[in-house]
Amino acid sequence: MTGEAVQTELGSEEVSKELAEAGYVYGYIPQAIAEILTGWAITSEDDSVLDIATGSGTLLEQAATELNTESRLTGVEIHPFIAKLAKSRVGDIENAEIINQDFFDWRTPEQLELGEEHQEDDSQDRYDAVVGNSPISGFLPPEQREKVSEWIQGRTPSLAAAFVAKAVTHLKDGGRGAFVLPKKALKDGLLEQLTESCNIHRIVELPLGPFKDAHSVELAVLTLVKEERDPQIRETGIGRFNQMELPDNARGLFQQPLDAIVENRYNPYDAELVKASHADLEGRNVLRILSNPSIYDIITSETFTTLGDLSGVEIGSGVSTGNNEFFYFDPSEKEESGIDERFFRPVIKNPPGDIRSISEEVIDLYLLDLTRYVEELRSDGVEVTEEKVLAELENDCHTELIEYIEDSPLHHRGNGLSFIPNYLGKFQNPDLIIPEFFDEPVCYTVELDDAVFDSTVIGVQVDGGQRRDALARLLNTPLYKEFFQTYAESMDLNWYRINITSQLKEIPIIEQALNEDTFERLEPFFPPEDDNDLVNLNHLLIESCETEVEKRSLRRYLASRDNFAWSWFLTLPEFEEFQELLESDREQAQEFVVGQFDPKLLDQARQTFRNVEFFEDRRELLDDLLMEFEEGHYRGFLAGIVLQFEGVLGDLVEEAGGDIVEEDGKTEFKMPGKNRSQKRKNLDNLISQFFDGVFSEYLHETVRQRRNKIAHGDVIEDSRKLSIHFFVSFYALCNACLNEYVRIAQQQESAAVI
Repeated sequence: MTGEAVQTELGSEEVSKELAEAGYVYGYIPQAIAEILTGWAITSEDDSVLDIATGSGTLLEQAATELNTESRLTGVEIHPFIAKLAKSRVGDIENAEIINQDFFDWRTPEQLELGEEHQEDDSQDRYDAVVGNSPISGFLPPEQREKVSEWIQGRTPSLAAAFVAKAVTHLKDGGRGAFVLPKKALKDGLLEQLTESCNIHRIVELPLGPFKDAHSVELAVLTLVKEERDPQIRETGIGRFNQMELPDNARGLFQQPLDAIVENRYNPYDAELVKASHADLEGRNVLRILSNPSIYDIITSETFTTLGDLSGVEIGSGVSTGNNEFFYFDPSEKEESGIDERFFRPVIKNPPGDIRSISEEVIDLYLLDLTRYVEELRSDGVEVTEEKVLAELENDCHTELIEYIEDSPLHHRGNGLSFIPNYLGKFQNPDLIIPEFFDEPVCYTVELDDAVFDSTVIGVQVDGGQRRDALARLLNTPLYKEFFQTYAESMDLNWYRINITSQLKEIPIIEQALNEDTFERLEPFFPPEDDNDLVNLNHLLIESCETEVEKRSLRRYLASRDNFAWSWFLTLPEFEEFQELLESDREQAQEFVVGQFDPKLLDQARQTFRNVEFFEDRRELLDDLLMEFEEGHYRGFLAGIVLQFEGVLGDLVEEAGGDIVEEDGKTEFKMPGKNRSQKRKNLDNLISQFFDGVFSEYLHETVRQRRNKIAHGDVIEDSRKLSIHFFVSFYALCNACLNEYVRIAQQQESAAVI
């Protein structure tokens, strides 16, 4: 090696960053996270502070800025080199102490108990604030695993969870703790253990941005108070930030009152947060809520039947051969082998993503399976050994199969037969299959006989063909694709893995959506081709819920989605083009809308009106008006549609629990909701609140003014162009009403809980 080394003096923070970027991430914590932890945990400038995994001292240095010079600061760090970095960093801070020791050996319960015999109080052994960036470790050596298991139970005890469990024992009563730890550390009983002595304040998933140079492990901030709390009271905030980077005001998400944050859907922290009780903090539920907070009401509802408990449905794992190289054949290998077709069975593995049904045409793998042949021999009284089976195969002239077996290196299994697969699965011939690994979840129907499925695929058997198809359709809706991603384990930003027992079987099912009536009503919108179809699908699923609790839970979940009032008609680039035209040449903007119109939209609207219960009272009339348009009777269409704007809004107000007031020949509406103005609104003002300024301006110029003239007896033009404008505006309003109805229901239910 040649060259001259350059010596550069670095500060402790620069050293920490250099180590982090090089992959040595132990103890690294970004400054913004340090401010969140200490900002929450420290409530007085006189507080004593303990850092349970000091690293290079970032947390202690930040804590010192919030304390007076006499406050006690203690940091525990196991690695000598890192501990020296921390000592150099806090060397100028009075009363700061860095202890180079394993945290699990420092002040153990036995040591503390012994110390208490020699002093009247334990003020020197407990702290007002305990903070920490818990270590991330996959493999634990046996001696460390033993220490960890003393603090946290579980099949695979988490080092980070054990750190936090021990940390709270060093808190004074009423003291506060704030910790960064991997999300996965929350699932093995840590939260249930903490609630025995602590009040869990916040559990918030952190964006990857602050740690992007260090690691990609999903992390969360856990804050708590050393005090007891009624397990049924909902005072724990669980959620996540919506962006990849922390907002500058992120600290406020932990310091502001929970109710104030939850009530404001568009809170200043760009975060989604829900209120939970200690009783809700079962580990797997918390992970699901962190990844998708709006699913809280569905997860905690006891009214939904889970997929695993669904009557007439069985779920199972697939084939495990023990030697895929021997047992699996691709089509060309199968043909070239010359082995009799009776010994091959189609295997479902890695189905294409662009289909929804598995048929013989897409099978590209076959299983060599002698199981049934061997069972026939056994039933005929033949002693089943490898030699006997090979002899019978020879008698039956299966020469190619014998040669293949004898030429292959087999893994013998004692008294077992090496040419029989280890396990054929819980069942064969599945009705549905779901890949265990996916980027986008798909439920496939199976349309072939005598099939088996690989262990990387989950099989489902369903009683009845209609019920099978209905379950497949339900699981393939966009709503359930979100459920799959929420319940599955995230492997990276794009891929998921779902297991049978603790994930797939726990997915909640809208059982009434499996009946024949709902199945047929979903047909026109499936698969959804645009946002309009999506809105209709979601509303049909809400309507199919059997109980009000189920409907309320689903409404709250869907209310977190964006409003698609106009996006069913224009893509974002098209809308931007439309906006430019509206600003430069209004006539061209109107022509642009006419050019975007497709007669198929009329049938799309008809399917909405026929299948969504919200339009039940107007269904026949709206269908007649659409027919008038299709037959070119534009005067008839315009004369009827002008009255439906007010009618649909009246339906919305009544359904949502608002008031319709008729005074002096005018109709005014008052929408429900405590955050709404109590002022009554006329039709024009009410329409305006559903659209953004650009689309609202277009409505005013092309529809509203003309609508009022027609309603007051003006001559109606026989105009296709004007009819298109009215249709587009009315159907956009209908979509807005559907979304508004869900949003109002969610707001009302939230207010009732609060």
